[in-house]
Amino acid sequence: MAQQMMMARRTSSVKSDLDRLAYELGSGRKSDVAASLKGDFNVLAGVERQISVLKGYEVATTDAEVFTQTAQNTLEMVQNVAGDLARDLLSATQSNLPSSTDTVARSALNDFEAMVTALNGRAADRQLFGGTATDGASLMSAEDMMTDLKAAVTAAGVVTPSDLFAAVDDYFMTAGGGFETNAYTGSTTDLAPFRLNDSDTAQYNIRADNTALRQAMRDSALASLAVDPTLNFSLSEKQTILGEAGTRLLGGQDDIVAVRAELGFNQERIENAIASNSAQRSSMLMTQSDLLGADQTEVAGQLQAVQVQLEMVYTITARLSQLTLANYIR
Repeated sequence: MAQQMMMARRTSSVKSDLDRLAYELGSGRKSDVAASLKGDFNVLAGVERQISVLKGYEVATTDAEVFTQTAQNTLEMVQNVAGDLARDLLSATQSNLPSSTDTVARSALNDFEAMVTALNGRAADRQLFGGTATDGASLMSAEDMMTDLKAAVTAAGVVTPSDLFAAVDDYFMTAGGGFETNAYTGSTTDLAPFRLNDSDTAQYNIRADNTALRQAMRDSALASLAVDPTLNFSLSEKQTILGEAGTRLLGGQDDIVAVRAELGFNQERIENAIASNSAQRSSMLMTQSDLLGADQTEVAGQLQAVQVQLEMVYTITARLSQLTLANYIR
């Protein structure tokens, strides 16, 4: 009976080892983490916390990447529209055809509307160019802005192209002018920097009241006013206005490029942070795997050895069960 109990305990022990090793081989994880770590979970807790933090930064940097890329695309569109309009306006000044001048001036209004609409764009349900006011539009509609601008022009008593230049400049560029008090509906506070990791951030301080963007809207609106019937400008005066607007738009290209370049610098910071965070997370996952994972080759070898042990136990048990006095006498 003692022999049978000993063999039963041995069989149970070997089966337990077999189950443990089968689990480790199937799951790839150690069955007794506490024993593996000798009861010290500090390192594992630190690794898992860092993995969780890096996962949070992954979401934040992806959001920053989408937001800044959408803004970059919008600025590119504004730059292209302003550049194309500048060339059309300067070309129209060389023509003495009233229809050509009027057509280009009317297209300037379409371009103005396109710029305003683009600068009211959103990304991830947040306003792109309204500063911390991310809920509503950063600018009033193009139609409302033109109505407001025309009222300011009328109030200024514009008669000559020079009068028009001064009135439009005053509306868009003067502190406390019509643009700042009526047209721009965003916040004057920039968005907080994007947090990229524990030590790095990326700035984003582009708003629709940025000087370069205001100039582009100003000059396209100026060109459209050349054919305003209430002002009744002559063909030569219209050409003077279109030439001035075209020259300004062309000169403002460098200012928009500078804004885009600053944004591009911060986009590069975001991309570098994404790569760095990904590398750190991969490293932490490897460390976690080393702490929790079972060596598949080693476990497979142990499993084979335990299988042999179990077979030997069964063989010994079978032979012992045959050692009876009756069998020996026969």
